[in-house]
Amino acid sequence: MGFDAFLGNPPAISRLRRKLREGRFPHALIFSGPESIGKHTCALMVAKALNCLRDGPDDFCDQCSSCRKINSGVHPDVRSISVENEATQIKIAQIRDVLHILDLQPLEGRNKVFIIDPADWLNAEAANALLKGLEEPPENTFFILIAINVHELPLTVRSRCQIYQFAPLTLAEMRQHGITDELVLRWSRGSIGRARSLDIAQLKRERQMVLNLLEDSVDAKEDTFQTLLGISAELGRAKQDFEDRMAILAILIADTVYVKEGVPGKLVNIDLSDRLTKLADRTTVHELIRMAEFLRFVESSLKSNVNRQMLTDVLVLTGSNILNGLS
Repeated sequence: MGFDAFLGNPPAISRLRRKLREGRFPHALIFSGPESIGKHTCALMVAKALNCLRDGPDDFCDQCSSCRKINSGVHPDVRSISVENEATQIKIAQIRDVLHILDLQPLEGRNKVFIIDPADWLNAEAANALLKGLEEPPENTFFILIAINVHELPLTVRSRCQIYQFAPLTLAEMRQHGITDELVLRWSRGSIGRARSLDIAQLKRERQMVLNLLEDSVDAKEDTFQTLLGISAELGRAKQDFEDRMAILAILIADTVYVKEGVPGKLVNIDLSDRLTKLADRTTVHELIRMAEFLRFVESSLKSNVNRQMLTDVLVLTGSNILNGLS
């Protein structure tokens, strides 16, 4: 077991192990990279290496009581701080809870480890409060901040942390670990965890629905307002459904751009190439890029608790206006 079991990103793992081995491990780190590619798993591995009762200093056994407790999420000296319930931010009260115990000695292990995930969801007050812990952490205390985009974190936070960049696994690396279905490989976007949990039948159903709606939007004209509202109502059902469908829509739009640009090798939805080609023939690259930009706005708005159905209405109507040259 140990770090050798981690899939991909050998430069980051080698650097971490070297720091552990040399006894110069940084007290504050940022693991940055796309979602679901193993950043949190790696943070837990670091926590185990810092507290393992058998192996060390640059590895862990995964068998001792300390490693087992970390795996089970019950080690008193290893804490994960995340968004609570349906919240869209990590709040200052959660960081204050961390600061209150910062100067206490570890209860069981050699070191205290605080994993903040997703750190790019810290609100401004929480990020400012965290600075106190990052500036002068006790000798046996370590912070690991996990973020999709490191630049979403305040510069004052970034400047106090060592940054480790994580990349998705390559298709070849995914195949080496038993993922052979071509559609699963492409939809997992380099995440072995996503690949293994992906319900491909459900994905195909959702994808079919979203592609139908995208085609309807391309066909819709100014006088089909009711059609557009119907599309909006279908997209904007449950929160998780909405977010999943926005992700599917973004990938379908990107695929259509790849078709128009003559780079079919980059397609995710390789089994839909005929339909995407027809869609590409009825749109322009400029229109598709405008839609992709607006989708990014929708994604950022979701973090601000904007009314989902209202946001969906705006998305569909704006998308139609873009496609009809009205925006």
